[in-house]
Amino acid sequence: MDFDIFYRRRPALIRAAAAAVLLLLSSNAAQAQFNPYRVFTDSGPVTQEDKDRRQAERDALRDRLSPQFRMDVPFVSEASIQGLELAIDRYRRIVAAGGWPQVRGNTTLRPGDTGSEIATIREHLIIEGDLPPGSGTSPRFDDAFRDGIVGFQIRNGLRVSGFVDQRTLKALNVPARERLRQLEANLPRIKSLMKINRASRYVLVNVPAYTAQAVQKGQLALDSAVVVGKPSRATPQVSAKIVEVNFFPVWTVPASIARKDLVPAIRKDMSYFYENKFNVRRFWGSQPLDPTQVDWSSPQAASYKFSQDPGPQNALGLVRINMPNKHAVYMHDTPLKRLFNQSQRAFSSGCVRVESVWELVAWLLGPQGWSLGKVEAQVASGQKKNVKLRQSVPVHFVYLTAFANSYGLAQFRPDIYGQDAADDGLDGQQDALVVSESRAVTP
Repeated sequence: MDFDIFYRRRPALIRAAAAAVLLLLSSNAAQAQFNPYRVFTDSGPVTQEDKDRRQAERDALRDRLSPQFRMDVPFVSEASIQGLELAIDRYRRIVAAGGWPQVRGNTTLRPGDTGSEIATIREHLIIEGDLPPGSGTSPRFDDAFRDGIVGFQIRNGLRVSGFVDQRTLKALNVPARERLRQLEANLPRIKSLMKINRASRYVLVNVPAYTAQAVQKGQLALDSAVVVGKPSRATPQVSAKIVEVNFFPVWTVPASIARKDLVPAIRKDMSYFYENKFNVRRFWGSQPLDPTQVDWSSPQAASYKFSQDPGPQNALGLVRINMPNKHAVYMHDTPLKRLFNQSQRAFSSGCVRVESVWELVAWLLGPQGWSLGKVEAQVASGQKKNVKLRQSVPVHFVYLTAFANSYGLAQFRPDIYGQDAADDGLDGQQDALVVSESRAVTP
């Protein structure tokens, strides 16, 4: 019987069995640190306390190791080019030497496990630099191996779990030649963008990396996790100027989102309209309609004009960073903070949601006397306010799937929109992005 089906049908039996095993091992449970739900991590129930504890452990691992693996320079800079050229040279030598071994099997590996797959992966981690040379060939999943896996996960934009899960295994099995081609494809992209450094201050969003950077005088002033467009509504590559910050914005719902998302959501559940404080009009400038008088089943409903009142329910969150452009995309806050906990964050309809949005706003308005404290005070006031930038700040949404830090340590990201495959001939062996759809109608 399929174990997942069996577990769903017999949860009480499984828990009882786990408890029995725990009782048998209780004499040395302290030494073994046995977790009765360990084998059910991917298919069985866990408590919120279990989830919080595991997340804290993952965060501690990531924070401890990220300084040596993180991107420590602007994505577009002389330092990043030099680092990428070092990486290309190294991966050419790796390819010439035969690359790295493929990992057979489809198993999950955790601390304490033993097996030939671990020795194979250890060899790979040494080749790519996630483990130091001379780290041995041990088949045991020890602390050093775990740290190497964490480093690999950081470099590849994967969820930092500290064990070998299926996404990690798939990334490990991308051949060295494909990684080299990915690095070589992105070098000319970065070089072609170098002109953006003529500006003393700019913001750059690297879409596949789900990261925004604020750059000042060639130095990295701030970086933040972001949410970008899902593959069906890709965030465009765009260059524009940030001209204004809008506190407590009204969201003017684009016609495409109204047609594809909002009206279907209202047809399914009318309470969605009220709970999220939308307004509907026949055309812009007309008086709002009484939603109870609208025939939502008619085709005409999809042509109506919608807006959303300011507030915590607003899809833009509490602030919008206005950057006029032909694609009508911009950067903003979001009420869906939980999405920033995902490693792959393609959930929006094209706009960019910023995790450290208050810090970014403070940086943008800093020359006008705004500190982080002043930004937070404005938000706490609950008052709508539009602040124009005295000097506009360039912003660029770019597409870089491979890059390197100042030490030449390569980082890779999934080709979420298929642009590597289309533009550079890569054969698509990277993990295809699969994202869950949220009920929330968002930009």
